[in-house]
Amino acid sequence: MRNDLIYDVIIVGGGTTGLYTSFYTKLRRMTTLLIEASSDFGGKVAQFYPEKQIYDVGAYPVATGEEMVDRLLEQSRAAEPEIVTGEFVEQVRKQENGIFEVKTTSGKLYMTRTIILACGMGTYQMKPLRLAEAPFYEGKNLHYYLKSAERFRDMSVTVYAMNRTGIDWAMALEKTAKEVTLLNQQDYFLYTPPHVIEALEETSIKVKYNHKVTKLIGNSQGLHTLLVDQEGLQRMHETDALLYYENVNLTQTPFAVWGIETDKNKVIVDHTMSTSIPGIYAAGDAVHYPNKNMLIATGFAEAITAVNSAKLYLDPSASAQVYSTIEYQKNRG
Repeated sequence: MRNDLIYDVIIVGGGTTGLYTSFYTKLRRMTTLLIEASSDFGGKVAQFYPEKQIYDVGAYPVATGEEMVDRLLEQSRAAEPEIVTGEFVEQVRKQENGIFEVKTTSGKLYMTRTIILACGMGTYQMKPLRLAEAPFYEGKNLHYYLKSAERFRDMSVTVYAMNRTGIDWAMALEKTAKEVTLLNQQDYFLYTPPHVIEALEETSIKVKYNHKVTKLIGNSQGLHTLLVDQEGLQRMHETDALLYYENVNLTQTPFAVWGIETDKNKVIVDHTMSTSIPGIYAAGDAVHYPNKNMLIATGFAEAITAVNSAKLYLDPSASAQVYSTIEYQKNRG
């Protein structure tokens, strides 16, 4: 399927950097399409750190990942970019006339004059719980993302994980759930420094090592009991919800296949956020340059530079930058 509308810019990726980019293109009066591979926005922040406290973004003394993503979505929607979700960009091709063709895995084709890559290293998919009955409870009360601790308020919740992500989820849930049990099939947590274990031990979370979930028991409403093996001894564990985290599968964005110069699959950019292909820019975790800081705030600054560079590429007579107060009032009119 081909969309013959030619956008000024297509933003690839709807994480924190991509969302902010979609807002800033409005200030530069650019017709914008945002393409996000998953069904949700916020990228890694929404997937892995929804309850984590963030302190290093200007004007926010502190905010959770969820709060940050919600505000970015509000900001993006006010700019009214066109948005497509559930489509992974698999092909980018620059035609002889300078227009880019952007093709997704669904077979859809979009046309644009410039591209801003804000897709990080690619798309993450949580590894599912490998039990035969697991698919029946997915979408009910078996979860692979925390998203928000509030939805588990006053529930008995079980987290099944063997690394730090599980600990972070459990500690976030302790604030809202009636009780939290953390099951680990090993006798230690992977990739977890001692001070995190010490903090865990000071909570009310029931931590159980060497506990392997072998069966899920429930009904059409969801699971209600876990069959757990503890060193050969079978136990029944009742729960209102189960959150499982093992690891993730990464589908890398094929930058090199598109002809973009990379370093360890990260896009090499200059001080204007330009890639090796004129008309393609990048911002956020996707980019590489000396002494880069991997922070949310860094992605915002890179997004501004990328948008301003794209605007100048489209119109060399345009202002190199704009002042948001003035431009926002103009655009509202």
